[in-house]
Order: sequence, then C-alpha cells, then structure tokens
Amino acid sequence: MRHSLLRKLCFLLVFLCAATSAAIAQKTITGKVTGAADGVSLPGVNITVPGTSSGANTDAKGNFSVQVPAGATSLHFSYLGYDPQSITIGNQTSINVALTATAKGLGEVVVVGYGVQNRRDVTGTISSLKGADIKNLPVSDAAQAMQGRVSGVDIVRSDGSPGSTPSIRIRGTGTINNAEPLVIIDGVPAGGISDVNPNDIASMEILKDASSSAIYGTRAANGVVIITTKKGSYGEKLKAAVNVYHGVSNTIRYIPLLTAPQLVMLKQERYTNDGVAIEPIWKDPYYATQRTDWQRALLRSGDVTNADVSIRGGNNSSNYMLSAGYYNENGIITNSYFKRYTVRINSEHKLGKRFKVGENMQLTYKQNSGPDTYSSQTGLIFSALRFNPAIPVHNPDGSYGSSKASNELGDINNPVYTAETTDTWGKNYRMLASVYGELEITDGLTLRANYGFDGNIYNQYNFLPKVSDQTRTNDQAQLWNRSETNNSQLSEIFLTYNKVLAKVHHITLTGGYSQQTANGSYFRGDRWDYSDESPDQRVLGNGNNIHDASGNYIAASAIASGFVRGFYGFKDKYLLTVTFRADGSSRFAPDKRWGYFPAFSAGWRVSDEDFFKNNVKVVSNLKITGGWGQLGNQNVSDFQYLASIDKDRRYNFGENPVTGVWNSRMANPDITWEKAEMTNISVEAGFFQNKLNTTITWFNKNTNDMLVPAPVMDLHGTSVIPDRNIGQLNNKGWEVEVSYQGGNDHFHYNVGANASFIKNEVTKLYDAGSYISASTYGRQGAEISRTYEGQPLASYYGWKTNGIYQTQDDINNDPNISKDPRKGSIKPGDVRFLDTNGDGVVNDQDRVNLGSPNPKMVYGIQASASYKGFDLNLSFAGVSGVKLYNADKMQGMDGNYPYNMYADAMNRWHGAGTSNSVPRMTLGNDNQNNRTSDRFVESGDYFSLRNVALGYTIPSKVWGRSGISDIRVYVAAQNLFMLTSYSGLTPQLGYNGTTDGNRQRGVDVAAYPQARTFTFGATLNF
Repeated sequence: MRHSLLRKLCFLLVFLCAATSAAIAQKTITGKVTGAADGVSLPGVNITVPGTSSGANTDAKGNFSVQVPAGATSLHFSYLGYDPQSITIGNQTSINVALTATAKGLGEVVVVGYGVQNRRDVTGTISSLKGADIKNLPVSDAAQAMQGRVSGVDIVRSDGSPGSTPSIRIRGTGTINNAEPLVIIDGVPAGGISDVNPNDIASMEILKDASSSAIYGTRAANGVVIITTKKGSYGEKLKAAVNVYHGVSNTIRYIPLLTAPQLVMLKQERYTNDGVAIEPIWKDPYYATQRTDWQRALLRSGDVTNADVSIRGGNNSSNYMLSAGYYNENGIITNSYFKRYTVRINSEHKLGKRFKVGENMQLTYKQNSGPDTYSSQTGLIFSALRFNPAIPVHNPDGSYGSSKASNELGDINNPVYTAETTDTWGKNYRMLASVYGELEITDGLTLRANYGFDGNIYNQYNFLPKVSDQTRTNDQAQLWNRSETNNSQLSEIFLTYNKVLAKVHHITLTGGYSQQTANGSYFRGDRWDYSDESPDQRVLGNGNNIHDASGNYIAASAIASGFVRGFYGFKDKYLLTVTFRADGSSRFAPDKRWGYFPAFSAGWRVSDEDFFKNNVKVVSNLKITGGWGQLGNQNVSDFQYLASIDKDRRYNFGENPVTGVWNSRMANPDITWEKAEMTNISVEAGFFQNKLNTTITWFNKNTNDMLVPAPVMDLHGTSVIPDRNIGQLNNKGWEVEVSYQGGNDHFHYNVGANASFIKNEVTKLYDAGSYISASTYGRQGAEISRTYEGQPLASYYGWKTNGIYQTQDDINNDPNISKDPRKGSIKPGDVRFLDTNGDGVVNDQDRVNLGSPNPKMVYGIQASASYKGFDLNLSFAGVSGVKLYNADKMQGMDGNYPYNMYADAMNRWHGAGTSNSVPRMTLGNDNQNNRTSDRFVESGDYFSLRNVALGYTIPSKVWGRSGISDIRVYVAAQNLFMLTSYSGLTPQLGYNGTTDGNRQRGVDVAAYPQARTFTFGATLNF
C-alpha cells in the first residue's frame, strides 16, 4: 500500500514537471496590427507561426494573442490588400506590426486557367469578386449578385421568377447565338452557376480579354467565369459558421389600368365613333362596377429563407471544409417557388513532402415551379393586365369568376384561377465533383492530374386539369412527364514550372492536355383523359389515352485539347504572357474539327522605374498592359455537318398512304468555329499610398465566321437548313474602375465605382439590305426586332410617327400619304406615320431602325463603412443609353381588342386638340394605329439601389465561454428603389424566354416582375 502510494506520488511529480516544462517551452505573444499609411487598426489579419499549427486572427481593434511553441522563430502576417510581412520573434513577447497597402488587389493571388498568379504579375484583364462581397444576399445564384460590381459585365435578367438565372454578357453580346461565358467551378467546366450556394464561394474571377481566356480556347469567346469555393487551411483550428436569414418580398410597381366604369365608357365610345350600335353587354351596369384589381389579386407577398452551416479546419497534413445549405424562395405569384439543398465537401491531404491529393464535391437538389408569363395568349401577367375589372375573383357560390358571359369580354381565363390550379414542377439532381493529385517533381516543377465529373438528372411534371368553367376550356385532363439524364467527364494532366532565376527572371510555364466527353438520354411520356383528378391520382398510369411515349440518347460529344502558357517577368517590371491552345471538337466535320487559338499580352510596371519613383510621389502604382488574341465559340447545334434522316414520315402515292423516312435536316460540311479576335490596352494606377486606385481599359473585339441561318432555298421543302459561317460582329469600348479606401482607428470606409461603354455593330451579314428576323409578338403578329448589317444586334424596326391627325385637312394635306391608296380610310384621330423614303406612300418600305436594346453604358457603385461593431454596405447598379420596346403597352392601348386597357387610353383623341399622342377609339384597324412604331419605344435607363445591408457584430466578450467567437446580426433590402422613366413593370428586360437567342432583347411582354425584398439575418462564428 505504502509502495503504491509512493509510485503515484512519483508519477504525479513527473507529470507536473513535464507540464511545467511544456508551459515554459511555449510563450504567448500579443500585439496590434495597423495600416502603415494611416495607423488604422486592421481586423481579421491572419497570423501564422511557420512550421507549426499555431495561429490567430486580429480582433475588431486589430489586437491579437498567439501561442508560440518552442523553437518557433517568426510570425507571418497576411491581409487582403496589404503586403505580407514576417517578423522575427527573438525574445519579444509584444509585437506591433504596420502593414503596407498594395495597389488594389496587387497583393492577392488570383485564379487563372490551370493555376494561380499574383495580381501584380497579371497582364490580362481579370476582375475579381470575393465571396465576402456577395455573402448573405437574398439571391438564388451568384450571377445576380454580380450586377453592378464588375466593369465590362452586364447581368441581364429576363424575369423575376424564383430561381431564374440571368444571362451574363462580358464585353457586350459577342454572337447572335449562345453568348453565355464559360463557367468553371473548382476546375470543372459546368453551366450550373445556380447550383452553387453563394455563401460557399471564396472568389469569382472574370476573364474578359483574349490573353487571360485563351487557355480555354474554343469555349472562351464569350469570356470565362472561374468560381473557386471555400476550403480549409493547413494548421487551422476547427472553425464553424452558421448563416441564417429570412425575408419578405413585394411587387415594386403596378401599371395603371382602366377601372370598370372607364373601360365601359371607352368601349361605348368606339362604337359611337364608328357609327355602330353598342353591344348590349356594354350597357349592362354590372360591367360598369369595379370589383377586382387583377394585378393586386394575382401578385401577393413572397418570402425567402436561407440557412447554411460550414465547418473547416486542418492540421499539418490535411485541411477540409464541409458545408450544407438550404434556400427556399416563394415568389409573388401563387405556386411559383424555388428550393435548393446543397452539400459540399472540399479537402486536401499531403502524402509526404512532395505529393498531395484533394477533392471538391458538390451535391445539389433543386425544385422549382413557375407560371408562363411570356405568352401573349395565356401569360399570367398579360392576363392580369387584360382581364375585365368588373369580374370578381370568386363568384358568390365560391366558383372562380370567368369571362364566358360574352365574347366581348375576351378569351382570357381568370389569372387567379390559372395560378391556383397550376400543378407543375421541375426537379434537378446534380453532382459536380473533381479529384486531383499534384506531385512536386523538383523545386519549382509540379505535375498535376485532374478528373472531373458533372452528372445531372432532370425530371419535369406538368398536369393540366380539365377546364369547363373558363373561356379557354380543356376537354381532357393532361399529364406530361419529362426525364433527362446527362453527364460529362473531364480528364486533364499538366506540368507547371515556376522559378525565379538570378533574383530578376521570373518564369512560369504551364502545358498540358485536356479531354472532356458528354452524353445523355431523355424520355417523355404524356397521357390524357383522367377520370379522377385527385392529386394522388395524377400519375401516368391513370391516364386513359397515351398521347406520347418517346425517348432516345442525347448525341454524344467530345473535345480534346492541348495548351501551353508562358509567363516571363524581368525585375517584376517588364512582363510578358504568351498562350496557345489547340482544340478538336466532334461537333464539326473531321477536316474542320481543329481550331488554333494564340494570344499574348505584355505589361510595364512604370512605378517601379527609378526615374518614376524618385520624381512622382503622388502615384504609388502605375502599370500599363496590352494584349491580343483569338478565341473560339463552339456553343452551336451539334453535328450540323451531317444530314439527318427521320422515320415515320407519311407519303401518299395515289390513294395508298405509306410510311417512310425523310431528310429532316440538310448538311453543311463546311461548318466550323466562330472565332473572336480581341485587342485591349489597360492602365492601372494607384495614388496616395494606394488609397485611390483606378483602372482604364480600351478593348476591340471582332467576331468572325459567326454562324447565322442560311438563306432558304425556294424549293428546299420542310428540311431544316443548317447554319453557315457568314456573319461578323464588333464590340468595342471602354471600361473604368475607381475605388478609394480610408478612415481611422474606429471608422473605415470604401467607395468604388465602375462603368463600361460599349458599342455593338453587325459588320457583315449576307448581302446588302438582308436581315435576320426575330419572333413576332401578340395576336397581331407584330414584328419588332431585326438584325441588319451596320446596325446593333436585335435593333427595333418599325415606323416613325408624328403625332395624331387632328382634322380632315391634316389628312388631305399630308405629303406622307399623298399617293397612299389607304388615304380615304384614314380618319381624324388616327396616327400620322412618316413616309421615310419619300414616295408618298406609307408601307413596309418606310420601316426604319427605332433604337437599340444594347446599353451604351453599364455602371455600378459600391460603398461600405464600419464604425466599431457596426457595418453598412450599399450596392447600386444602372444602365444608360438603352431603348426598350413596350410590346405589352402596344397591345394594352389597342381598342380593337375586347380586353381592359392601360389607363393612358383615357388620354385618347376624342376631338380636335384633345390629344396628339393617343389615337381615337375605334373598332376598325384601317390605319393600323398600334403597329410597331416609335410610339412604344421608351428609354430603358435606370439607376437602382440593388442591395443595402446594415449589420452589427456583437463582440465575443458578451458571450463569455459559450464557444461563439462573434455574432453579426443585420437587416438588408434588395431593389430598395429605382429611378427610371420607363412606364412598364421594370426596365430590367432580357431575352423574353423565346428560342431567338440574341435576336431579340428588351421587348416587354409582361414577364414575371422583379420584387423588392427585405431580410433579417444573423451569422454566428464558432
């Protein structure tokens, strides 16, 4: 017993000695980090102890405390926008550090194709957006958050429906075909930018010029967006973060419409004007009573909820980041929604001193539902703007109100009925994954191999119930099911050599091989006539009639590439980058399959020259860069070099019909790449120790061999004619970025602005006078947009006007119609159209360009400020020099139709001098007063406060030992206000949801409107 006690006492003594020795062996170092220029405290500075897992970050006041193990010799300090600094420890226990600011972003590392590069060495045009800039914005994808934040980038959102992904245009619209940029997510080319949780994004690099994009060759003609997701760090202690926000959304504006009494008055007036007996329904007092504001009946309050959690950390040999996210947006129209669930796992592991492996995996499930808001027959917003305001949403017996009482009420169904009975959804399951291995062969030389997989399963469901109590009936309930699976696999291997020789020659060489394949399949099944329409009976097997059952493989495609890039810097002052890529695509014929894309750029860091440093003190940084290169675009229909043969074609030979095959598409064996050639010159400057920074860039981009529809032969039959490499397109302009940062120990602020000035012109297209048309609009089949040589893409094309005829003498003496055979049918109160070619007749030959939907200037302003624990962030966006065509107003002002009209119809002509802008009410259409004309072309300029957020970070001392390092609570708003003269629901108009590609833009068809959103949220860091 006594020996046992003695052993325990000895063990305890040894333990205490060891613990004491360990405690003595490490020490605590405290201090403060400030900016060298202004002495302002820097929060969040990363402090590491090289060779150990120890580290810390400065707090809100710039203070830090770090445990330093025995044997450690230095501390390393790094902070975005400042030069990193290493400090020798020695015997110090208190260290204060002053970091020197670099020019905007020069101290950071940016992601470029197949590698990273220090910002100061970049010779191309690359804009960066950090994850912190878009964190916790109430948007479903990162593209929406980019608006107004990056010069040269135009975010074009066609509608405001939940989950709708906007189009991204980098340096203008570069082709009449698919002009979307290539999106790279963690090294894998993928088109699903909406699949990524914005809070998982560490950075987005936008490659805008040929030099930076050419490494991606055939897919880079429209620019490249590289998304890098968050990762853990080696030696990082376990950290966790939780983000939660909830918000409500409402309609921003409503269009003034006629009330029921006003509508009845104008309906009666049109009969009176034409000397025709008034229809009895317009004498019925029931229809002169206002019952429903259909816009407010349809458009409700929506809501958005987001929650995500992340865990990251690492040790000396591994790092990891795990996250899970949930996003749910219910739109301002019933049964419109978007849901997304995401899971992400990123990790990297060192296997020895020279080899490491890693993976990035993202799993996404999305579900969405949205109504049709593009149709001029059944679109929901269109219907709400046209439906008779005397009809109730619900009748006294609870049934839905309808317009069946008379043809005079129109053939539109109750829009609330349509919204509430809609049963449609799309579900998307996606896995985007990459694994890599990297071997450091020798100092400065690494070999990396990547494998990427992008798999997608999409299911679509649409049930149309039987409709008998509305004007547009449906005799049989219908169920449509669609299913599509597709995947792509990427294999890459490349070498990188990065070395500084003799302290003045910086060389980086990258070369490798890439191959990507894609394939898939689809199935569709439709059954009609359901005896039981109960929700649980709406499955394919319960339909009585098979309407369609088909499926097939999706044509497989492949692309193989070789690439090389070299960078040389002499004394970090004279910079040169040369890139070359060769791509072979299965989309083209064997002898047209390969494309070759060279590029180069050079830079001169003038501010590092002795003559400049010694004489120009106010300029802290000055760099001039310029470059040229060629890029390709393969985003065209597959295999147009082959003719296609389809079966089950019916032919008649006398009285005997037979079934055979037919040539459904003709071949173009000469089809090949679209090619873009770009030149740009940039000047980057920093002033006052880089507090003020600016970048000015000029660029000129020519698209050659643009694929356009081939002229149709007179006797080609019904076969599809393949595209031809005929067109040429030019985009040129300027980009300007300016930013300023300042403050003191308690107050910090940053202000930035950017603007892009772009001119778009089609420089070659068929023969003189030829054009490419676009889809027509409305029940009158109005042609609105045409693309001509010498004009911008998708310009509006129609008649010029000069007011309203006030008297018969105005008509008799008008030289515009002196020889017009319609002159006798034109009446006072009709629109005066101009005879632009001077032949005395107003006809199709007098149609002219009415304006361009391509903005001349796109700009944004960002501002942020912090005071102690408070922070404020604002983001503004705007466009200028753009025209919009209000097609919905064109139909909404037309008294020929039996629908409700815009309130502006009250300003119609009803006698000499009463109006010179709105024509008379009439049943006739002899003068086609509401044809495509400049009456409906409006300025689309706007300036909006896109996002504003006010937050407060509750300091950790409030929470004691709870494990929470800090909590930030905030309130935010999106689309808080907009300044515009446009009369429609929103001036932010895109591509109208048609199959026209870029042939039509900025035409208002009363699509799903944008919403104003207010959110409240919190971020907890552990």
